[in-house]
Amino acid sequence: MFFKRKKKNEAVEVKAYFEGTALPLEQVNDPMFADKIMGDGVAIEPADGSLYAPVDGKVATIFDTKHAIGFTLGNGAEVLMHIGMDTVELQGEGFDLDISVGDEVKAGQFMGRIDIDFIKSKGKEVTTPVLLTTMDDHKIEFVKTEGPVNIGDVLYKISKK
Repeated sequence: MFFKRKKKNEAVEVKAYFEGTALPLEQVNDPMFADKIMGDGVAIEPADGSLYAPVDGKVATIFDTKHAIGFTLGNGAEVLMHIGMDTVELQGEGFDLDISVGDEVKAGQFMGRIDIDFIKSKGKEVTTPVLLTTMDDHKIEFVKTEGPVNIGDVLYKISKK
């Protein structure tokens, strides 16, 4: 097992999963994310298609279309990575993931490649938010919400309320 169980009140770091530019959710060009309907977090505009794990945790879900990945963290929190906007319509094209449901991942671990040029050629945005979806039980402490980011830079921390 890669990650240790966290104590219930121990904060878990969410780290940059793409090289690129971080931006607050309010700047994402989709009301589902900008209005924080699904949860709160940070988005990254990727500069490169190499995708890395944002957290130490377990891969809980991978949508059939590969555009969204859910993680369960050691402190019980759940996060969702949504790769691009309206990319569900691509039916998995442009996504090459090297992970499976049930895998234990470590923040910064390579998870696959995203063909940014292909996705953009289909008229889709590649902005990728990672959201805390268990907002009733957990809270976010933001560390970096905008500007250039490298793999492993801490974006925010999640702890129990």
